[in-house]
Amino acid sequence: MINQIRADFYRQIHTTGMYIMLVLTIIYAATTTLGQSVGGVTVRGDSGQFAQVGGKSWSVLTGIKVANMGETMLLYVFIGVFVIVFGYEFSQKVYKNTLISGISRLAFVLAKYLVMLLDLLLLFAVNFLTVLMAGLVAGRPLGGSLGTLFGTFSLSFVAATFFVSVIFSIGVFLLVLTGSIMIPAIVVVVFPLIVSVLHVLGEWDWIKYIDFFGVAQNIGVGGMKVSALPPYIAVSLVLLVVMIGSSALMLRNKEL
Repeated sequence: MINQIRADFYRQIHTTGMYIMLVLTIIYAATTTLGQSVGGVTVRGDSGQFAQVGGKSWSVLTGIKVANMGETMLLYVFIGVFVIVFGYEFSQKVYKNTLISGISRLAFVLAKYLVMLLDLLLLFAVNFLTVLMAGLVAGRPLGGSLGTLFGTFSLSFVAATFFVSVIFSIGVFLLVLTGSIMIPAIVVVVFPLIVSVLHVLGEWDWIKYIDFFGVAQNIGVGGMKVSALPPYIAVSLVLLVVMIGSSALMLRNKEL
């Protein structure tokens, strides 16, 4: 599995798409922060909390909180991670060469997921770090103590990374199931809208546990306490296990 991870990272270093995503992330984070823009893709919007944060006089801390609201926009960029890590090998059928080498199906899928997780961690860290630096360059006040700033910064990009990786795991399952890169890519991108629409139309309370973007955003802007996270994390971990395990089982039944 370690060799698989190393091979994936080596390939990414020589992939132009990864550098394009980094550049786009920096540009998006810098322009929205310097321009004091509040944006994101949503239906129900959590408008009260978001408007309250975005309507304040901007500080460095405000910029970090507002950056949480733009995570849905970054999904349109970060879908490239999914395509590069998983999509290429499946679309070209070269994953069979890796499996023939002796790696188990579970180790293969898990290695791919870990690479994707680390990629997302890097991209979200760059996003929030750019927001932090842009706020400082603009001469804005910190908006809180260094401890508060660091805590919000760290919690924001870790929460965003984890919950987005859960959404991507659904894409992995669909990719292995259908063999098509288009179907999972579309589902991953529109997932926030699907959940929001279901929440509005159905008014089912349980929907909140799969509203991964909503959780990450509310944690980042201070609308949810860390103590309220355990059930959301539990649901996410169960879904991760099911998606990764199911993907490995389906790969076992595919002809090499």
